[in-house]
Amino acid sequence: MKKVLLFAIILISIVVIGCTEEEEIPFICHLYGYIRDNDTQLGVDGMIIQIVELINPYDINSNRIRYDTTMTQDSIPGFFEMDSVCYGTNKRQGTGMVIIGIDSTLNPGWLQGSYPIDVTGSVDTVYVYILRAN
Repeated sequence: MKKVLLFAIILISIVVIGCTEEEEIPFICHLYGYIRDNDTQLGVDGMIIQIVELINPYDINSNRIRYDTTMTQDSIPGFFEMDSVCYGTNKRQGTGMVIIGIDSTLNPGWLQGSYPIDVTGSVDTVYVYILRAN
């Protein structure tokens, strides 16, 4: 009888622990940013950038690439904007989940590179300094 009671207590404990686990909530950001030339510190218009983000917030190894082109906004060059950028969940959050990529084949005269950014809230602004090809 003791074995059955012990088994029942263990089974109930496992069910209670499994059912009370909180569901993961994806973190979404409306991302604003500026692409700037590292040498001149000025914004760069017409830059085709890649924004790499999580496609499935429950699997940090899955990502997608979306493109945007920088432009002048409110008299400031190098502006870009991307809505609904997923950068993690309340259980798997961290830095470097969102990356700004520069492809030299799409942007002649600029070095190819990937720039991990730290997104921290529902609305965030980042500055990315890129290098010219010599």
